[in-house]
Amino acid sequence: MKINMTFGRRLRLPAMIGMGMAWLAAAAAPEWVDETRVSEGLEEPHATMMVFPDVASAKGLDRVLSPFFRSLNGEWRFFWAANPSARAEGFWNPDYDDSAWTTIPVPSNVEMEGYGVPVYTNIPYPWKAMTPPVVPDENNSVMSYRRTFTVPEAWAGREIFLCFDGVDSFFTVWLNGKRLGFSKDSRTPSTFRITEKLRAGENLLAVEVFRWNDGSYLEDQDMWRLSGIFRDVYLWSADELYVRDFEVRTTLDMAAEAAALDITAEVRNLAGNVMNNATIEMSVIDEAGREIARKVKIIPEVKPCDVTKVSISEQIKSPKLWSAEEPNLYTLFLSLKDSSGKLLGTIPCRVGFRSVETRDGKFLVNGKPVIIRGVNRHEHDPDLGHVMTRKRMIQDIVLMKRNNINAVRTSHYPNVPEWYSLCDEYGLYVMDEANIESHGMGHGAASLAKVPSWGAAHLERLRRMVERDKNHACVVTWSLGNEAGMGINFEKSRVWLKERDPSRPVQYEGDQSGSVSDIICPMYPEVETVINYARLPREKPFIMCEYAHAMGNSTGDLWAYWRPIYEGAPYLQGGFIWDWVDQGIRAPVPASRGIVEMENPRAIPLNPELGTFFGYGGTFGVMGRFPSDGNFAANGLVSPDRESHPALAEAKKVFQPVQMAAIDLAQASPELEFTNWMDFRSTADWLTADWRLTGDGKIMQEGRLDTLSLAPRETKRVAIPMRGFAPVPGVEYFLEISFKLRKPTPWAEAGYEMAWSQFLLPISLPAAVIRTPSQNISVTEGEDHFIVTAGNLTACLGRNSGLLESLKVGTTELLEKPLGPHFWRAPTDNDRGSGMAGSDKKELARNNALVWRRAHEGFEAKSVALKRLEAGGAAVLVEGWLPAVKSVQRLVWTFAASGDIRVDSEFLPGSPELVELPRFGMQTILQVGFDQLAWFGKGPHETYWDRQDARVGLYGGTVAEQFFPYLKPQETGNKEGVRWIALTNKRGEGLLVIGMPLLSATALHPTTEDLTWAGAKDNFYPYQLPKRETITLNIDLKQRGLGGDNSWGRLPHAEYRISPKPLKYSFRLRVLSGGEDVRALARQAVNWPDPR
Repeated sequence: MKINMTFGRRLRLPAMIGMGMAWLAAAAAPEWVDETRVSEGLEEPHATMMVFPDVASAKGLDRVLSPFFRSLNGEWRFFWAANPSARAEGFWNPDYDDSAWTTIPVPSNVEMEGYGVPVYTNIPYPWKAMTPPVVPDENNSVMSYRRTFTVPEAWAGREIFLCFDGVDSFFTVWLNGKRLGFSKDSRTPSTFRITEKLRAGENLLAVEVFRWNDGSYLEDQDMWRLSGIFRDVYLWSADELYVRDFEVRTTLDMAAEAAALDITAEVRNLAGNVMNNATIEMSVIDEAGREIARKVKIIPEVKPCDVTKVSISEQIKSPKLWSAEEPNLYTLFLSLKDSSGKLLGTIPCRVGFRSVETRDGKFLVNGKPVIIRGVNRHEHDPDLGHVMTRKRMIQDIVLMKRNNINAVRTSHYPNVPEWYSLCDEYGLYVMDEANIESHGMGHGAASLAKVPSWGAAHLERLRRMVERDKNHACVVTWSLGNEAGMGINFEKSRVWLKERDPSRPVQYEGDQSGSVSDIICPMYPEVETVINYARLPREKPFIMCEYAHAMGNSTGDLWAYWRPIYEGAPYLQGGFIWDWVDQGIRAPVPASRGIVEMENPRAIPLNPELGTFFGYGGTFGVMGRFPSDGNFAANGLVSPDRESHPALAEAKKVFQPVQMAAIDLAQASPELEFTNWMDFRSTADWLTADWRLTGDGKIMQEGRLDTLSLAPRETKRVAIPMRGFAPVPGVEYFLEISFKLRKPTPWAEAGYEMAWSQFLLPISLPAAVIRTPSQNISVTEGEDHFIVTAGNLTACLGRNSGLLESLKVGTTELLEKPLGPHFWRAPTDNDRGSGMAGSDKKELARNNALVWRRAHEGFEAKSVALKRLEAGGAAVLVEGWLPAVKSVQRLVWTFAASGDIRVDSEFLPGSPELVELPRFGMQTILQVGFDQLAWFGKGPHETYWDRQDARVGLYGGTVAEQFFPYLKPQETGNKEGVRWIALTNKRGEGLLVIGMPLLSATALHPTTEDLTWAGAKDNFYPYQLPKRETITLNIDLKQRGLGGDNSWGRLPHAEYRISPKPLKYSFRLRVLSGGEDVRALARQAVNWPDPR
């Protein structure tokens, strides 16, 4: 039976938004290019919430479980127009024929569904002329959406609201042909009251979305420019008398071990008559389901079409406090009843008791200074664009928690509402940032922060964020925006915000004078700037809003920023690494495997055999049609699909909760110092501490430090109860400490490691000398070469080249190309940004190191001399010249009767004015098949001179596995602290390289030149690299550090660069026949005669 439903009464209501009232006046310009018309027809912003019938149904907390919620997500009818003049006209009318339209999923970004071009820029706007508020019609696509819905019959007589959680960007809404209004802020909810525009049965909802509008000038964030209805759309229903909004504040009394719970609710009456003697009831339950507080308050009167504020306060004795370390939450239920006692609805809300403030130069949570181990996070999914699923958000949070990250900056806009609930639950501090960035206008006189007509737009974006997120414990600071200059609009925003919410600090990175920001929050400060801040008395804490630019193979010397913090420098409280995830878009690999211009990731079909790749700026659309900043959005600690970058392991180590240092490693029970850098938790509450002794990669002893318990910020010295043992000659012994989770958590299993350290014990004995066979080695002198044989080794040295041109084990050739000096590495993103591979910027010309790229190719052997040695050995001494750099390069090849080859390399610079060396070492290319890799050194992930927090151990894998697929090819795969490295075929034949004492080594299928050439291209991807099976092996003393203070000019720190000064190093080669004990061979010593 059909029920004739009437949805509320027809009322004359005032406009529900106090801002953007200019729409009431006629305007010459269209509303999408008028900055004073910020919105129309919206409800006042309010906290994220949902009404349930009662407390029992509200305990699930999930809004989709409420009978008063109905999702409008799903397939919508859709029409896409390339520009405003081609858009659908009158499509909002019920009789419009949309049969020729397609469908599209909501939520989605239309570019990810095959419409238009994804555009990535950092600073420039995605159009040429900057004439705010005007945007061009060209490429300003317009999207038209339609869908129908029916309202549940149970909602009859109730108020009904329509909410869009996020639409990019300017959108207008019609219901049954009647215009509801518009909005321009893409990252906060837009809610319309639709009660009187509904009709019984089927209703038609129509939405028009402009990709660009005047609001786009305030949304110039460093991200993909995508459009469409990309967050949830839903209906919700309330009684005519309902809680329109509420705010929860907690005030801690640390001395009394109590907290004040203060609730302010706005009760709205949409009935045509006065509502008297309603009651609002507050109930709070703990995690065990016990009610710890209840209070009822009478509301004497709520006038028609009016809102009444009601305050409820209660003292809570000994609440468990919320912090990122201990995210204790309670559940608040707000229930509204009419004068007869009828329950009109219940709203649940998770509550964390905590305080935040800045005082005496410190940022305090619950009265204690906290360390921010944070990351900046863009909302990005490789397949969905800016659409965030719960699964993806939890994946991000779990990865962060497992890697000792405790804070997130919502760079640079409010995130999807569910993100904050998850951060409350899992425990992450959130710097909540308003959707304001006008970077493309610069920070000078043209900055929109200085233009009064843009004031309403600035303030509305801030206000909508604050009102939405105010009840989340995780939100510990408000940010006014990002890279939007400084001026009157931010000054007024701060005044409003501090009056609206004095309970949280305010910050803004663009405030260089400290006039609006409670926290000094610079971007990419030099290390010395950070240290200097702590040298003088300060009134404000120092928390970097962006630092350690993690673009590509980066994040070198992160310790430089953290060492002062751990050394106790005042005011320094951490920061937010830039950034969390590479913003790559997954697309099919083209059949040609070349660079194919595709409009968007759906433009060509997926061939499963070819697979996919991650596109970046310039991948999509005709080259030059849109501005592009290339792979500058690939700055993540994780890849687009959330594969961890090697740099994430470094960050985890630097951020680890327990820092350890050696005090005395020589005594029988080595003494270590432990410091707990947690702010609230004792180590014994959540961690176990284990130790183990290893030798040659094998565990020899292990135990648990059961009595070790460290209070927050406490330091203790502990002797490790190691038992005595007899060291084996040539074996290194390491003491390892590991702190693991005592119990399972929502983000990791019990036993998951949170902190570790490894200490080399000073108890090693010299390696035993190899017994030399009685027979001498054989040396044959040819016209062009020397051939040396010893046992199963045959080596050929060129008399003209001075290089090792051939190396055989038995009859199996190992080398594809000679082993010789090498000085170049494939540039990283940071190298390219600092000018190592050349730059158009004059200030970077001094960093141009291209002279080293082919310096090895010009190597001239001026003299090559054979010298027969005692004990049956032989040596070939090479005096070489490097014309490109006018320097001397010496090589000595020493052959022992044991079959070992010693290589000595010495570089003598011809001038101190030479540019720094990218690397100093030697390189060869091995034959196909020697792709089984083992090494004893730091691992398992790649390590570099300034990023090598990894355990020394025995590791293995294939050569292919050593290549990390950064979005743009570059240097990768290096291993530091290498004692030995072996490359073998499946029969075990191959090459063993032994450091004397340590090496830096790389083994990859792509050549250095492959990676160099690829990185120089505007758009090049790992799948386009030549498919090689040979192995490029670099055996280095060192290569320069990675750097990463920024990616647009700064070099690696001075201590991690190779100055043009005399350099020399040595290593040992040995061929492998298969079946040898490689570890035993590597730890033996050779009694080398002096070849000179």
